[in-house]
Amino acid sequence: MFRTFVVLVVAFVLNAPPAFSQAIDLPSLGDAGSEELSPATERRLGEQIMLEVRREPDYLADTETTEYLNHLGYELVSFSPSRSLDFVFFAIRDPMLNAFALPGGFIGVHTGLILAAQNESELAGVMSHEIGHVTQRHIARMLAKQRESAALAIGALLLALLASRAGGSSSGDVAQAAIIGTQAALIQQQLNFSREAEREADRVGFQTLTDAGYDSRGMESFFGRLQSGTRIYESAAPAYLRTHPMTVERISDMQNRTRNLRIKQRPDSLAFQLIRARLRVLQEPTTQGWRDALEYFNGQLKNQTTSSEIAARYGIAVAALKLNQPDLSVQAAQTARRLSPAPSAILDKIVAEARFAIARDDSERAAAVKLSGEVAARFPLSSLATSHYLDVLNKTGQHEAAIVFLRQQQAIQRSQPAYHALLGRSYAALNRQSLQHQSIAEMYALLGAPQAAVNQLELARRANDGDFYTMSEIDARLRELQAEVKRDRDNIREASRREPDERRR
Repeated sequence: MFRTFVVLVVAFVLNAPPAFSQAIDLPSLGDAGSEELSPATERRLGEQIMLEVRREPDYLADTETTEYLNHLGYELVSFSPSRSLDFVFFAIRDPMLNAFALPGGFIGVHTGLILAAQNESELAGVMSHEIGHVTQRHIARMLAKQRESAALAIGALLLALLASRAGGSSSGDVAQAAIIGTQAALIQQQLNFSREAEREADRVGFQTLTDAGYDSRGMESFFGRLQSGTRIYESAAPAYLRTHPMTVERISDMQNRTRNLRIKQRPDSLAFQLIRARLRVLQEPTTQGWRDALEYFNGQLKNQTTSSEIAARYGIAVAALKLNQPDLSVQAAQTARRLSPAPSAILDKIVAEARFAIARDDSERAAAVKLSGEVAARFPLSSLATSHYLDVLNKTGQHEAAIVFLRQQQAIQRSQPAYHALLGRSYAALNRQSLQHQSIAEMYALLGAPQAAVNQLELARRANDGDFYTMSEIDARLRELQAEVKRDRDNIREASRREPDERRR
């Protein structure tokens, strides 16, 4: 359902009626006859789609996983042809083997794909391929050329929305049928790339993977394993093959490239092993799923089948926390950290998290908060360590301290929506309403939703509980964003006005 949802949102954004465009604040895509979207328009389009993606229950807002994917992703981007592009990597909780690129450099990776990768080079190979699609602007060209074919998607989306809002026992079935009825055509029209684009993404991705120092066989081995495993039962092919159709020619081309290169074996990073263990737990949102994960890691240790005892112990700590067994979590987390040959923000954070969970009085909680602060100081550029320290400060009612720390820390930049979301949380706890709404407004502005930002600033102005300088800032920012919203709506109206004339021509 999530993959279909993304397809429908993309299709809807491409050709939405003016009333809907204004309601959800879509960017103008320019002339229908244009062959390529501008980078700014493509980015804005991606931001609008991500607003919907982040609302999906399958979107995995896990700081550890997000930090790892972005660290790996930007390591690859630094060796790609377009180093100046702003990428965002995120995870989707889904057992299907898939990854996808959205307009504007947003790249999603399914948890199932991360777990299926036999080594870090395989995961890096898939991500390099998706980066290749973005750097070569395949998505922008595809979307611009397929604007006229989006009517089918709009009809299915509107029918699904109306059915889901109607309520009743059959509404879900109607919505499901509306979506499934167009799924095959939409995936083919909107997400599949041409064979030429796939070959180009392979070539660019392969070069990126090799230049970044990963095993050049990573892309070949992963794609080859997917292809050979589903050769007979094509209907059961993994989602990645359905949206990125593989051919013998492409596999042979990758093999030829590998054959001419000197093999570089690269050991997996500790972070890769830890994140795979973490996702084995987080992929299952149920208590039984967490019990199964705990049993899995215990079985690995008992039978000595794990490739990393550190990762298995860490997995036990994560599962135990989910199952409200903090004593077991502390024990496993401390053992994992003791076994680790190198410092790890992920391991230090799980120890601090478990220590906070097991604290039984104010003294123990204060010690756990101090430990979290030490972890944040030890890893000043780690957003997961910083976020955890802010979390425990707020949980213990130290909201002023959280605000001071947030303004001084370096891991979460002011240009990130998360910075303003965290700031707004602390201001809300202190009942400083103008500052709270001002912070949330900046979050929405950075997410590409200026109308939502305007709404928040209007609430901030009505609250009127800030000092003179704060209220002046709010007024100035409100005028700026109102002008931006007006420009966007004028562009949409102008594009809508021109469209009938262009069709007649």
